[in-house]
Amino acid sequence: MTLSSFSLPGQKSERHFDYGFEQRVRNENWNNIFDFSDSSDDERRQIRYRTRIWMNTTLSSNIDLSIGAVSESNEILEPRTATHFDEGVFETAYIDIKRLFVNGLSLRIGRQNLVRGEGFVLLEGDPWDGSRSIYTNAAVLGYQRGKSKIELIGIYDPRSDHFLPCFNCKDRQLVDWNESGLGAYYTDGRLKRTSVEAYSFYKREFGDPRPASNPQFQADRYTHTAGGRAVHKLPRSYSLTGEFAGQWGRSRSQQRIRAWGGYGYLKRTYGPQQRNSASFGYWGMSGSDPANPDVIGNWNPLFARWPKWSEGYIYTQFRETGVAYWTNTGMWQAETVYGPWKPLSLRGTLFQMHAYHPFSGSPKLYGAGTGRGLEYQLRADVVVNRNWRGHALWEHHLPGAFYAGKDPGFFFRLEITYQFVGRIAF
Repeated sequence: MTLSSFSLPGQKSERHFDYGFEQRVRNENWNNIFDFSDSSDDERRQIRYRTRIWMNTTLSSNIDLSIGAVSESNEILEPRTATHFDEGVFETAYIDIKRLFVNGLSLRIGRQNLVRGEGFVLLEGDPWDGSRSIYTNAAVLGYQRGKSKIELIGIYDPRSDHFLPCFNCKDRQLVDWNESGLGAYYTDGRLKRTSVEAYSFYKREFGDPRPASNPQFQADRYTHTAGGRAVHKLPRSYSLTGEFAGQWGRSRSQQRIRAWGGYGYLKRTYGPQQRNSASFGYWGMSGSDPANPDVIGNWNPLFARWPKWSEGYIYTQFRETGVAYWTNTGMWQAETVYGPWKPLSLRGTLFQMHAYHPFSGSPKLYGAGTGRGLEYQLRADVVVNRNWRGHALWEHHLPGAFYAGKDPGFFFRLEITYQFVGRIAF
């Protein structure tokens, strides 16, 4: 969510100063999501406190300045850990030039939340900081004409932040290695019932500090990604959505990169104000074949390592490639959303998950099969008013033959958020 999105509706375009505050509290409890085994003690109970402040001001009729800061501290109850105030960082700090030289040409440069489509390749730039922020250090040069837009995007996200000052600095790791990227993203909404997006990116991953003897060490990689997304509206409130991308390139260790990722699903909305929905689809992210070590077949999620499909399963991925590194995974998904009344939304989701290849990790953790298992999710969201909202989430995973452990894992969370926004015109 960008800072400018907190502008209040119904206001004129006079110069103004927008500001806001948000306090979020999460109570989380999980167990067996690292190894699916009751024989080891990996239960976690914790409370996460995230505080955000932001401002957005107009410097001129065409230029906005946005700045925001965030801090998230964890109170870990199991295993009992001393609580301390964590660092505070700038989660956003950018200049937004809405008109650059000619009509339709714009530039946003600085630290920003960069989200495109459903977040399949662009959403999260700092996966290691958990749910604290999703920022990316980027420059976005865009040109819009009518309902179509082309954007040139440059990104640089170092392993730890050294661009902006912090408060109570801890030198937190933000990503496994340094990442940079350059790409183009095209959006076309000119067709009456179909929206189209297309993109092409070149990404460099370099400077993994782990020793080469570490099983998770990654030599420098240079990856090209090209793909597209389309949403087509069908009669009777049905829609069909699909996205697919291919990847190629090489690593410094002279391995070739050949990977793919994509998804497709059918969705129908219904009921009062279309609050209810049902959907069914398949998501796939290719994996590396252990029998072909010269080729890297793992899908690279680029700048999108976030809990799109599961809050708990991202920790299971930690001992494969990395936290929230969605790869070597196929999923059938069935989901229904029901809103019995306007403030409340209920969601139920079922995933049938598998891997395309077994994982050659520790036999204490991984089996010889490809079945990742079944995941059930239940979620309730409540929006009380513009200031208060919250949700409850339950995830239950039954492991398959991909894992050595056979005990189910679970993730449970309660969350409440308070937020206010204001505006001063001048």
